[in-house]
Amino acid sequence: MIRQLGQLRPASTVAASVFTPAVAAPYTVSLINICNVSTADVVVSVFHDVDGVTYDQSTALLYTHTLSAGGMLQIEGNIADYRAAGNIGVQSSVANAATFTVYGTISGERV
Repeated sequence: MIRQLGQLRPASTVAASVFTPAVAAPYTVSLINICNVSTADVVVSVFHDVDGVTYDQSTALLYTHTLSAGGMLQIEGNIADYRAAGNIGVQSSVANAATFTVYGTISGERV
């Protein structure tokens, strides 16, 4: 069953983790929703580092994308991994301007 794995409205412009698996269980991220909750354009980025928290061009899934005021963007796909050290990171050019929500599944988890 697909459920919310993480949600973050970054309070700074520094990249931060929105989802880190709690255990080394296979997981699949199927949707990342980004909502610009401000009244101005914002630049957003999304990263996937399979073994750490390097959030730069080398781990970018979406990089410096301009999202219009009040706009929403959905990234669909299947990001699958099993390592507990893996992370989904996000970044916004303006603090408190965007909300990032990650949806997916964790194998063996009972809901």
